[in-house]
Amino acid sequence: AIHRHHGGFGRPDFAGLAGDTRPVFAIAIPAILTQLATPVGQAYVTRAMAEYGEEAVAGMAIVGRLTPVAFAVIFALSGAVGPIIAQNAGARNTDRVSRAFRDALLFTGAVTLLVSAVLFALRGPLEWLFALHEAGTARTLVFLFAGPLSLLWFFNGVIFVANAGFNNLGHPFYSTMTNWGRHTLGTVPLVILFAGWFGAPGVLIGQAAGGVIFALISLVLARRILGEAPEAPRHSFPLHARIVQVFTHRR
Repeated sequence: AIHRHHGGFGRPDFAGLAGDTRPVFAIAIPAILTQLATPVGQAYVTRAMAEYGEEAVAGMAIVGRLTPVAFAVIFALSGAVGPIIAQNAGARNTDRVSRAFRDALLFTGAVTLLVSAVLFALRGPLEWLFALHEAGTARTLVFLFAGPLSLLWFFNGVIFVANAGFNNLGHPFYSTMTNWGRHTLGTVPLVILFAGWFGAPGVLIGQAAGGVIFALISLVLARRILGEAPEAPRHSFPLHARIVQVFTHRR
């Protein structure tokens, strides 16, 4: 009855799919390109670390396994804050958009401080858990991560939050540019520079330094977007509008 008398359900057709493809790909293609940057940058970092031997690569691998566990909340935040920003942007409530962005950054900072303190306190158990040799390269890298480098993860969180804002405020290619910049210009020259100064630890330091630089660039771009006048709301999809009429107005 809903389909026959009210048009509440519609059969998909080519014209409808073609009309929806453009806005979907406008987000999907930049998002795919954005995600491709990380393995490219990480591949170079792995290659640079390999020059210092198997133990250095093992230490970096341990850091790579600890990172998603230690900073899982920050990884999740990038997916959670996007809908909040989009909802308030759709309502043209710029104050709430700015507040959501600011609160996400404050939350990222608080989580980073807490996780860094926990990692620092657990350096001894981590040394025992991974059977790290005293004065070995792997131990040096793990302790470096569980110390000052974990604090710099705040800037990675800034990039995550900014990218969520870019994708949901109509500027998805900003995410692509900042991510590729962070994993090319923000990785290769700095890894070469710091590795020349500090050896294997310099590889991780250079990678982290690139994150700081491009986090600041992301902040500048985000502030620019947040200062823009919101667009007028677009007309809803006809089918969605019809469904709302059917179930709210009882027609």
